[in-house]
Formats: sequence, C-alpha cells, structure tokens
Amino acid sequence: MEIRPPAGEDEHREILRMVRAALLSGPSDDKGFEAFMVGVGDRDSLAMFDEGTPVGHVAAYRLDTTVPGGARLATAGVTGVGVLPTHTRRGILTRLMEQLLRGARTRGQPLASLRASEAPIYGRFGFGLAGDQVAIVVRRDGARPFRAPPAAGSMHLLVGNEPIEVVPALYDRVARLRVGTINRFDWHWPHLLEDVNKESASMDDPGTFVAVHHNADGNEDGYVEYTVTWADRFGENYLRGEGKILDLWGVDAAVERALWEYLLDLDLVVTWRATIRPPDEPIRRTFHDHRVYNTIQRLDEQWVRLLDVDAALAARTYGRSADPVTIGVHDPLFEGNCGTWTISPDGTRHDDVEPDLAIDVTALGAAYLGGTSWFDLAASGQIGAVSDGTLSDLDAMFGVRPIPFCGTDF
Repeated sequence: MEIRPPAGEDEHREILRMVRAALLSGPSDDKGFEAFMVGVGDRDSLAMFDEGTPVGHVAAYRLDTTVPGGARLATAGVTGVGVLPTHTRRGILTRLMEQLLRGARTRGQPLASLRASEAPIYGRFGFGLAGDQVAIVVRRDGARPFRAPPAAGSMHLLVGNEPIEVVPALYDRVARLRVGTINRFDWHWPHLLEDVNKESASMDDPGTFVAVHHNADGNEDGYVEYTVTWADRFGENYLRGEGKILDLWGVDAAVERALWEYLLDLDLVVTWRATIRPPDEPIRRTFHDHRVYNTIQRLDEQWVRLLDVDAALAARTYGRSADPVTIGVHDPLFEGNCGTWTISPDGTRHDDVEPDLAIDVTALGAAYLGGTSWFDLAASGQIGAVSDGTLSDLDAMFGVRPIPFCGTDF
C-alpha cells in the first residue's frame, strides 16, 4: 500500500465514493461530486491506495483561526477523514493523519482543527476539545420585553443579489472578532446562501432571508440568515410558522440583541430553532422569561491541536495573573514541541527550568483558545499534579469571554 495525494478527476471521484462508504453513506451524484471538487484547490489531501484502489483518506483545508488577541493563525482544517470498513484496525488512519499533520507543520500552519464524527478518535493524535456548540429552541411568547436595550439602528432585508454582495465581507469584519472563528472561502458562500430569496411557485414553500443591521451612522454591523417553514398553514395550527436561524453575527452583544428583536417581531413565527449556537449566548439572560430559551443539545464543536507549540503560544495574548507559570509540554509526534515554556501576561518564552506542571499537547490544545478551564482539565485528570494557585494563574491568563465559538462546519 502507498500514501500519496490523489491525482486526476477519476481518483477524486473514487476517493469521494470511498469516504462516503466509510461514513456509511451511499455514492455521490454528479452535483455532490461537483461540490466536493469546488474546494479541492484550498485543501491538502492524502490517500492510502491498496493496489491502486483508495482505502483511506484525510485532507486539510488551509484555514486561519482567530486566537485570543485577534491574530488569525494559519490552521490545517482536517476534513474528509475515512477508512473503508474492510481496511480498519490496520493503522491506516494513524499513518495518514501523522503524515498530514507533519506536512501541515512543514507548510507553516501552527494549528490544526477538526470536527469529530466520533469523540474518542482524535485525542490520540493530539487534538483537545476546545469548544462546544448548542442546539436551541426559543418560544416567542415570554421573550419580550428585553432586560437590556438592543443597539440603536435599523434593519434592512437584502434582495436580489445583495446577499452574496454584502454578507461575505460583513462576516469577515464582524464575526471574525470572536475567538475560534475561521475564514470562509469565496466558493463557500454560494452554498451557504444558495436558498436566500429563492423563487418558488407556492406560498407554502419555505422562505430563506438575510436581514442586515445598520448602526446609527448607517454602517452595517450585523446580519442574520434565517428560514421559515409552515408545519400546518391551514390546519389545526393555522398560520403558525417555525423559524430556523442559519447564521447570526453582530459586532457586539447589543447588535445581536437587535437581530434577535427583529426575529421575534416577525409575525406568525411562534418558535425559533438553531442547531449551531454558542453555549454562552447572552440573549438568554436578556429575555423577560429566560426559560423561553431552551438548550436541547450540547455537542463538541472545535478540536484543536498545536502543531508548533512555540509559534502558537507566541501568537496569542494573555490576561493578567498573580504570577507567571512554567509548563512542560510532551508531544509524541513532534520532538520540537517537547520542552518548557514560561507564560506571563507579557507573553511566552522557551525556557530551561523546572516546570510548574507537566501536560501533553492534547490538554494544551483544549486550553489554547481560552474556553476550557485549567481547573476542569485538572479535575478530569488530564494534567499532572498542580496547585490551585497555579491553576488560577493559568485560567486568568488563558481564559477569554465570550468563550471560543466557530459556527462554521467544514
């Protein structure tokens, strides 16, 4: 068997068929293959071939991630992972993943990130759980009046080609302020917005819209993409719509309150749902009755691995703490990541002293973006013996609010 990048359309088509079979999905049609190939130029792919037939595959998009302090750090966005069920338990995934990560580090990507199909898989490759997402349902009744005022300004419903002209740049300017967010490629946006303002023959068909918030100076500072369906337009639940939030970003919490106010003012929509929202969304506490906001599921979202510990630690900023902390890092894949670093509010330095605690690269990946408490890592047995004072200093330096959230699948 050999590992190499796929070559040519025929091999890519075989690889897509193989990955879908590994994930227990049927073969792709031509439209699915076209969608798969659209992003091929922005990802690095490796496949395992058994006598010329692909039996395993991994890939990584060339992304960047917003880290604490606002820097956008080059990231290998791992995707397309699969091994045929006929070839599992042979170390194929391990060989593919290690080669992919080594290549990403060589290309100058200090981070790797992924979304896990199964939670137990990726810890053994150095990925730590760095952030969650929640699915929510919100009842319109009882949400008003808000306990805090929304931002001043106005709402504008985008029409025609305005969504594709306005939203990508607005996302980059507004959403990317949040730690954990990633870039969205130009080819991604037509897919994300393809149903907006789509024409249909019947009023019973779902409608998908984008509304933009303008501040008091007339500048765009937030947007929401949403769709509305009618479970039973003319039956027992006459004219009771259900809305789904597909994307919602504001430059600050006040603007996001204004976007929520807009949604809750839409007549005939009695509930709002979303499958990917941040766990710490402050709107819940803003509602008159916070129980109208229900979290119905919480799942792991971001798994992060530091490919270059020195570069990653230097790229982010740190909060104030009583004392600096020295950590000793172990990484079984990259010898250059094994060492000691002293971390203080002023930054980091590679050191040669006795560490205050010893950790592996998996735990460091979980804590890196600032959403996973060092106290939680210690309580769950993921780091070595350490004093409460050291944990307090680490949380003070690493922690961020709002907590990391990505909001983009890949």
